[in-house]
Amino acid sequence: MLKHFYFRLAVDNLKKNGKMFLPFLCSSSLTVMIFYLVYSLSHNEGITALVGGQYVQMLLSLGVGVIVIFSIIFLFYTHSFLMKRRKHEFGIFNILGMEKKHIARVIFYETLISLVFSLVFGIGTGILFDKLSYLILLRMLSFDAGFGFYISVTGIVYSLVLFSLIYLLIYCFSLFQIQMTNPIELIHSQQMGEKEPKTKWLFSLAGLGCLGFGYYLAVSITDPLSAFTFFFIAVVLVIFGTYLLFIAGSVTFLKLLKKNKNYYYKTRHFISVSNMIYRMKQNAVGLANICILSTMILVMLSTTVSLWMSIDSIISSRFPREVQVAMRGYDLDSSKVQLMTVLEENKVQAEDIMLYRYSSMSGILEDGTLDTDISQASLSNVGDVVSLYFIPLEDYNASMDQQLTLKQDEVFIYGTHQKYTDDYLKVGDVSYCVKDTLSNFMDTQEAGTSINDNYFVVMSDYTQVLQIQKIQEMLYSNAYSTPTTMLSFNCDKDNRSQEKIASLFRTLNIDEGDTTQDLVYVYTSTKDASYHEVMSLYAGFLFLGIFLSMLFVVAAVLIMYYKQITEGLQDRNRFEIMANIGLEKRELKRSINSQVLTVFFLPLIVAGIHICFAFPLIDKLLRLLYFDDTKLFVTVTLICFLVFVVIYSIVYLLTSKVYYRIVK
Repeated sequence: MLKHFYFRLAVDNLKKNGKMFLPFLCSSSLTVMIFYLVYSLSHNEGITALVGGQYVQMLLSLGVGVIVIFSIIFLFYTHSFLMKRRKHEFGIFNILGMEKKHIARVIFYETLISLVFSLVFGIGTGILFDKLSYLILLRMLSFDAGFGFYISVTGIVYSLVLFSLIYLLIYCFSLFQIQMTNPIELIHSQQMGEKEPKTKWLFSLAGLGCLGFGYYLAVSITDPLSAFTFFFIAVVLVIFGTYLLFIAGSVTFLKLLKKNKNYYYKTRHFISVSNMIYRMKQNAVGLANICILSTMILVMLSTTVSLWMSIDSIISSRFPREVQVAMRGYDLDSSKVQLMTVLEENKVQAEDIMLYRYSSMSGILEDGTLDTDISQASLSNVGDVVSLYFIPLEDYNASMDQQLTLKQDEVFIYGTHQKYTDDYLKVGDVSYCVKDTLSNFMDTQEAGTSINDNYFVVMSDYTQVLQIQKIQEMLYSNAYSTPTTMLSFNCDKDNRSQEKIASLFRTLNIDEGDTTQDLVYVYTSTKDASYHEVMSLYAGFLFLGIFLSMLFVVAAVLIMYYKQITEGLQDRNRFEIMANIGLEKRELKRSINSQVLTVFFLPLIVAGIHICFAFPLIDKLLRLLYFDDTKLFVTVTLICFLVFVVIYSIVYLLTSKVYYRIVK
């Protein structure tokens, strides 16, 4: 009988507090749904069988980990709002004779009902939308979908286990809060924390320092590899700085406004500043969370959408021609003839043929001298490492239809990112005079995929290239690369697939089992295969970015909603007192609007500042994925920010009505 009593009491409590519980239950259900969908897609055998499907599932698997961590933090944080509002109610139950163990039973049934609701609706909607998500993903990858309905049993099991554990931890934490508080404190818990917070200059300065150093890293890094290294350091600094500034810096700033008599002693400013000082300590964490969530949403959407929109241009830069064949070995005097023979014997309808030989080296180029010892390269100068490609003049002239000439000790140099400025180039003990710098070059794959600075050195003849190869073998011992002959061409008029044509060249391989000839390795790549791989990778980024953005938007909206309710309940008595002592209704309303607008849009403004400073760093990170269209990235980022501002404003209008209704 008592069990049914506690169960009915829990149900009545959920109904009575429906305005507080329903948004939490819907958000919890959505979190379960997104976890199930991402987990199901990351283990879907249909995606595994696709070309490049491993990239999609790898990214989705990483997304599962992010969702798990976020779910724990999000559900704990939002449930704390509910417990804060319920403490007064539990205190009354305690005073009326209900022991804490009885309250624990009520909380148990409330938690159990919330868990069952979230799992049933979350997994149910996840199963319903699983096929739709799968079809959308296949559409993004340009693959056809088959019939059938897929249900991930392991996804259901993992959802049950994960969220049962999360709710168990929430229940234990709720019991701990109740057990550690006496009935009087429970009743007056809503009035606790009203002491005016002290000015914390140390924390404020620390917040400014963290934010300033994080911004400095973001704008001062000049190369993509260093950007990747320092990205997480900058992110952690900005997150810490944001929390410190919202918690301590905001109070410090308001105290400074309070000391400004010309500003403070005006009715509107007096009321809003006073109220915000008293409440900022508990508001600050929520505002910082909204700010960071907003920044994460904007970064994810702008980067993933930019990558997706640039697939064609990226593939074109990486693959200027449809088929590429790289032939590597020690004796490549006849390599050009061998490659062309394959084309002729197999009657490949090749067009726009480019054929050249090269030898490559890497090192730190400083004052015209290549230092090949990069073992001491640190994080600060890893971006100074360059690659040099040495190409004979005859191959360059044939590819570019030029008639240039060089002496034995002269070279032409072309830089992919910046112009070569020195008058000579020294490699090992050999020095070359730079006759001229080239303004354009062959559209090679090496030029299209370069992240750091690459320099193409045109030498007088192939013997000079072989001399560089000997220097490389001496300097690098067993770690040197062999000379390469590169053939690339278009074959769109040939009826055979690009992969079929590429496979014809692999017959030139001479493996280690043949001791009568020098080793020759042939590597082939095609534009079609690369297109599917890149599309799979970027589709995974975009798909995961959309799901995580949905989750973060829901979290931000729920935090805003609970913040408005909490603030409304806290402000109602204050504004009633102000109205009773004669404050005009017009001044009162103006003060409320000023306060709500300031608090609500402050996270959005700070998020916009974060995006501005993070832009150079993210732009360089995208170059690691061969994205270099800064103009497109700027446009997409601005559009995403404007769309987010509209959504944010709609949420403000909806949630502010709840606040005004409570205050009135």
